[in-house]
Amino acid sequence: MSIDNILGIGFLMGLLGSAHCIGMCGPLVMSLPISKKNTVEKILSTGLYHIGKLLSYGTLGVIMGLFGKQFFVYSAQQNISIIIGIIMLTYVVWVFVIKSKKSFAPLRFIQKPVLNGLGKLFRSQFAGSFLLIGFLNGLLPCGMVYLALTSAMATGSALNAGLFMIFFGLGTVPALLMVALGGQYMGQVFRKKLQSLLPFFIFTMGVFLILRGMNLGIPFVSPHIEIGGVISCHN
Repeated sequence: MSIDNILGIGFLMGLLGSAHCIGMCGPLVMSLPISKKNTVEKILSTGLYHIGKLLSYGTLGVIMGLFGKQFFVYSAQQNISIIIGIIMLTYVVWVFVIKSKKSFAPLRFIQKPVLNGLGKLFRSQFAGSFLLIGFLNGLLPCGMVYLALTSAMATGSALNAGLFMIFFGLGTVPALLMVALGGQYMGQVFRKKLQSLLPFFIFTMGVFLILRGMNLGIPFVSPHIEIGGVISCHN
């Protein structure tokens, strides 16, 4: 997968997942202690928050990339791609078709200490607290982040996985900025329209990853990969 594809897919996943991010992170963004700051300070504080969140996503991406790299030997890359594609399709069925109320949070155990840390930072007067708030916010359990991390692992490289997650984070920034600046003025109609695109995008990405892993020899979609990782078709 080319670096352009990696960055583009990561950004689009974040952009289309923004409706979910508004529900999860929107209240936290609106609660940032910036009401008494002037315009410049508000911009700088909000910027530090988003930078911290991007650093958090990038760090998680590098970790997943290092983990996933161990499996990317010969045909393992194809198998991982298929598995991740199946996970994405399962996520769509579980969340948007069955509409199960049960949540899947493999990192739920870190939620309490992260929330405790956020509580202390919200009361802090330290200028860099916004950077730390963003970083800790990125560690909170989130289904879309888990989905992005599994996709990042499919890049087979710590650097690419880190970049994937950073661009995933960048994709969520526009909607969260609208929440921070517009607050309650962001209409539910916009959020519903954005949310309606999410299952379609995740489903499409799942099918794409499955086809890519099947090694069908279809240029750009499922390029043929020779043993040893040499790509014989356009990639």
